[in-house]
Amino acid sequence: MSRAYRITVRESLSRHVQVEDGVCSSLELLPILQKDRMRELLAAELAGKGFERDGTSAKRSEGDGVTTKVDLETGEVSVTAEGHTNLSLQTERSAAVDSPTAEREKALRQVAQQALEREAKAEEETLRRQVTEKLEGKLRDLKDELDGVVNRVTANALKQRAAELGQVEEIHEEANGGLTIKVRV
Repeated sequence: MSRAYRITVRESLSRHVQVEDGVCSSLELLPILQKDRMRELLAAELAGKGFERDGTSAKRSEGDGVTTKVDLETGEVSVTAEGHTNLSLQTERSAAVDSPTAEREKALRQVAQQALEREAKAEEETLRRQVTEKLEGKLRDLKDELDGVVNRVTANALKQRAAELGQVEEIHEEANGGLTIKVRV
């Protein structure tokens, strides 16, 4: 009569996981003034929205891992979101065998390690989905905010350009963003 043995192994996995997602877009600024003047108007409007200028770009970091960067030269906007987590996973596997050998214990450990790796991948994918959802939520708000910035930059550029062309007699700004400028040439 043979005897059954039980082999039990415990494995653990600790890992720091960082995921990042991002999108790029462009601001559509009309070339009303020279590039350097348009860049300065854009930088000033972005500064009013909490962006910090860093050379030829303006950057704003949100508290939730979302960062928005605007290239003042090209108008390119990049928005990135990141997430971090520390994984600490453990598993235990048991098997009944006829005779306990090192090969069987090693095979059981490999099964446990593979299970931990699958679980870690699933946790990483969950974090990735959360970061993407956070990014998508911020993009809706940011689009409206940046559209307003572009409208104000365009209005300010038109006012400056009108002043260059002649004497501004009247400026009428409508609530919907319309702008009427009367200039005596």
